Amino acid sequence: MTGSVSFDRAADYYDRTRAVADSVMAQLIPLLLAALPVGEPCLEIGIGTGRIALPLVDEGAHVAGVDISSEMLLKLIAKRRGPWPQVAIADATRLPFRDAAFGSAIASHVLHLIPGWKAAVNEVIRVVRPGGVFLVARGGRDRPAWLESITRYFFRHAGDPPWPPGAATIDVVDAHMRDLGIDARPLPDLGIETEVTVEEVIGNLEAGYWAACWGIAPEVRANAAAATREWARRELGDLGATRHTVWESSTWHAYRLPE
Repeated sequence: MTGSVSFDRAADYYDRTRAVADSVMAQLIPLLLAALPVGEPCLEIGIGTGRIALPLVDEGAHVAGVDISSEMLLKLIAKRRGPWPQVAIADATRLPFRDAAFGSAIASHVLHLIPGWKAAVNEVIRVVRPGGVFLVARGGRDRPAWLESITRYFFRHAGDPPWPPGAATIDVVDAHMRDLGIDARPLPDLGIETEVTVEEVIGNLEAGYWAACWGIAPEVRANAAAATREWARRELGDLGATRHTVWESSTWHAYRLPE
């Protein structure tokens, strides 16, 4: 492997902690389907438990996927209701497919986990036919200020470990694509509404549910969480109060490969 972050340790809680609201999925899946070439196979790198792939398959798409986490793929297979998605254990920087094997590809919240993300992008370009489409998602740009302040405070007190190992923003992916002569087409932003408490956010950080926390020792997370709770009580008030929150869930860009 090439240092890409495996989600083996997250397989048992991934679907619970990374669930996307039905209202968002109802917008996202038609948006992706409209961008994909009809009737051609689509490759998803970092397919995980099938959060994106399974709804696409339900709508008739033929999706194949790779992931370095066997545990995540086992979760997907347990949910699969037919022959698709077809999956394989593989690193995105060394895809086990022939040139131009797919009409499209998807990378949803995965390029930031791959140190050699440019090599992964180049591999996708190799296995997607000329004129095909590559859809990439990165985290939304507009996280609520109170939520952003909690995570900043926590990670600062946890020693500010380096993160992410790969592409930090969609902008750096755009820049690499421009260097290759490929322009980006932003897809419409999708807003997400949710209700969450400050304590739930801090508790998830302390538990190490997020990949950015995995390099932090449990005792360091506990100390950082305690400091964050003390700060949050002063600055934000009741930790258990429900906060209605609206923000951009993901930034999706489509890249059409040259003919």
